[in-house]
Amino acid sequence: MVINAMERIMKELLDEYKHGLHIKCTCSECMDDILALSLNQTKPRYVTNIDKVMYVKAEFIDKQEMTTLLVKLAECAKLVSDQPLCQTQGV
Repeated sequence: MVINAMERIMKELLDEYKHGLHIKCTCSECMDDILALSLNQTKPRYVTNIDKVMYVKAEFIDKQEMTTLLVKLAECAKLVSDQPLCQTQGV
């Protein structure tokens, strides 16, 4: 099995910081859009075992590296929040 460790890392960050990002809609479609946009701007890091994701995550212990990921996430959250494509956008 091949796993993009960055997908798991960005998903964890999104779950942790979604309230602080002031996202207008937190439906699964909008959250997936934010995740997809941010992953498209992030270099993928592949591992062959789910247990090896922690080794990639350890590289982001550096505050500057983590800040870079959070900035990408915040920028993508703003884009999706400003123009959501989900079914609830008109509500």
